[in-house]
Order: sequence, then C-alpha cells, then structure tokens
Amino acid sequence: MLGQHLIREGAAHSERRAIDHGGHLSSYGDLRCVAIAMVSQRGPLAGRRVGLTATDPSPYIAAAAALDWLGAHTFLIGRRSPDEVESIRSRFDLEAVLGEEAYEAAGRASTGAVEIPPAHPGGGRVTLLTSGTTGVPKAATHTWATLGSPVRKDPSLADSRWLCAYPLPLYAGIQVFLQAFLNWAALVVPASFDPRQAAATLVESGVTHASGTPTFWRQVIFFGGRDLLRRAALRQITLGGEAVTQDLLDRIRSLWPGVRIVHIYASTELGRLFSVTDGREGFPIRYLEAAPEPGTVLRILDGELQAKSAHGMIGYEQEQDRAQDPESWRATGDLVEVRGDRVLFRGRSSDLMNVGGHKVAPLKIENTLRSVEGVADLRAYPRRSSLAGQIVALEVVPAPGSNEGDLRQSLLNAARAGLLPHEVPRIIEFVVALQPNMAFKLTRKEKA
Repeated sequence: MLGQHLIREGAAHSERRAIDHGGHLSSYGDLRCVAIAMVSQRGPLAGRRVGLTATDPSPYIAAAAALDWLGAHTFLIGRRSPDEVESIRSRFDLEAVLGEEAYEAAGRASTGAVEIPPAHPGGGRVTLLTSGTTGVPKAATHTWATLGSPVRKDPSLADSRWLCAYPLPLYAGIQVFLQAFLNWAALVVPASFDPRQAAATLVESGVTHASGTPTFWRQVIFFGGRDLLRRAALRQITLGGEAVTQDLLDRIRSLWPGVRIVHIYASTELGRLFSVTDGREGFPIRYLEAAPEPGTVLRILDGELQAKSAHGMIGYEQEQDRAQDPESWRATGDLVEVRGDRVLFRGRSSDLMNVGGHKVAPLKIENTLRSVEGVADLRAYPRRSSLAGQIVALEVVPAPGSNEGDLRQSLLNAARAGLLPHEVPRIIEFVVALQPNMAFKLTRKEKA
C-alpha cells in the first residue's frame, strides 16, 4: 500500500509539500524520485527481511515505501546504538539494515530517468519494535494496509499540515505520518521535541493539526509561551499514548477555545480502538456496548480494559504461533474505573507500586496533587525502602514565583486530605522539568 501510494499515485501530486523537518522541505515528487531510485538499487532485497534505522522523515518514508514496493519485510528499528542494532539484526535474521546513507545514495542516482521495476504483489510486511529501552523488544508485525486502515481520508485535508511529536517508527508516529501522507498533506516534524522548539514550529510552519502525548502538551503549554502559542492556527489537537486528564483538556481549551480536541486510544498490538472528542477525560460507558470504531469490542475484566480489534497486528515475530486471532481478547494493561456514565483511566498495571503490601497507582497521586496551587507539573514514582518495600516519591515542577517551602507543605496537606496514608509521598523533589522517555511519555521507574 505504501509503495503503491507514493510511486504509482505520487506523480499526480509531485509539487505538493510532503515534509517540513526543521525548516527543510521535501515535496512528494522528491520522495517519489528517491524511492524509485532506491527500488532500482535495492532490487536484491525483494521479499527479504530488512531493518530500517532511518529516523529523519524523508529517508524513513522513501525507504519504507521502496521496501514495501519490493515486498520486503521491514523492521522499523529506529535510532538505537550499534550494539542494539546488531542484536536486533541477529535475533530477527535480517539480511540488510538501511539507514540515512541508503537515502543519500538513492538521491544521487535519482536525477536521471529510472525504469520502475514491477511492484511485488501484495506489498510487504512491517514490524514495529514495541520496547527496547529495557529488556528485549517485542516485535509486532503488521502490513501498511492494516496500519493505514484507521486513517480518515478526505480531499479537504490535502492542504492541512500535521505536526508529529512522536518518533516516526513508533505506532503513534506512523498514524500521524499516514494521516498526512494518505491525504497528500504536509507532515511537520520539529527539529527536536524541545517544547520551545515545538511551540515555535507550530506557529512558523502554519500547523493546522498537531499530535503528541499528554506529557508533550503539558510541557509545550508550560514552556512554549502562551502569547506565542495563541498565534498558532490550530484546528485540531490530538492526544494519545498516555491517560488524558481533565485539567489538561481544560488548559488546552482555555488556550485555544475553538480547537477540536481528540483523544485517541490505541496500541501497537491492537491498533486504533477508539477516539473521544467531547472534552471529557476517559470515555463514555456506552463504548463498552458498542465502540465507535468498526471492528472494536471492549470489556473490563478485574479492573483492566480488554479489547478485540480488527486493526490489530498479524502477530509477534519469532513466536510459534504468529497469527493473531481477531476474536481473542487482549489485555491492554490499562486500569480503569466506571464512574457514572464514564470509564476513567487509573494508570498502567505495570506502574503500580507496592507500598507495605498495598498497591498504589501513581496516576491517582498525580491527579490528586496536580491541582495544588503552584504546581506546573509532577510525577509520582517509587523509591526502595527497607521497611515498606517501596515508598512514594514525587518530582515536582514548580510554577514561576512559587516558594518551594510553602509548596511542599501545600502538597503534603493535599495528600493527607485526599489520599490514603500509604499513598502520601514521603519524598518530594523539585526539578526544572520532567524527563520523558524517547516516546515523550512519563516513566515511573523505581529509583534506588
């Protein structure tokens, strides 16, 4: 699908802007020419298993389209250390690994006329690595057709500009890229995910649709400068990858009153499950009876959201049974609670702390304390304790002008009033900014 779209259909859209990466512009014609040259140069890779380490948008998209045209099985490795790349190459029996240099070589050869070899029937497969910062990465296999199945296609979107604040090789990044690409719109990728740089890009690149994690949007709102942000011509803001809280939705609405706010719930394994646009955290309880996304079925079992999905992966690589049964339930890892007409997210099961035998959810603590006056942002995480196993600690970003002594006392007062005794933070640290992971999500790893 990806190769056919760019190489076969792209000639009619060659003048349209495809990529704006830190002010460096590429047209669909540019990408198409390089992809065609790459197909010609990399013919021996047809049907083979190939790793792709390119992360800059133009090399990544052109190479992915070329490999799809060749029917290769592409593994989206992304930016990793040489040792990690070699480990992945060995583990998955990859016959080649392509990076930015393959794009440069194809670019040098793309100036002349090149005969386009026939496309591989059916296209290729694409495997996403779901983790890798700790432990062995899981490898979820899709096709570009399954990855693109949730994309909304509309001729009116052709002149939109989509900012992507996710790494492109991850599922969320792929969704933003395909939303732009399949509508012949422009994909805008900041030179860095620094919130000040991202805020400037929103304005300077004329972004109309912007996607990022709640952590990304909190930092952009806090550090980006409200006067600058109000100048952005945004029509839609999309949040995904983490639980969306009401305070963040309200902050976005106050800054951009007319913007459409979309919270998308998806995962690498299950694909896109549903979206919410009513300005409230969580999702309507009626989704448990009939989810709005075709092919999606939801249920709650033992406090955890489970799902079936027509947009899910084919299966994990290197498992004895690689096929993914669309009729089987899959646990999402997200803890939820029904409250009235709403299902609210209560954090990831993997984030739960064990404080003296009590299970403690970091998200509950954060939601309780984030509204304390003087708090710009915060995260809860565990610290090891010889007595309790773990204790609750906080990292807090104070708002400008806050007094840390007074803020510490206010946080403790709010915690004692709104939390159970074992949920009250024992350690409070003040920091300039929270440090998200490579996917721009907050991590709640244990600190020794």
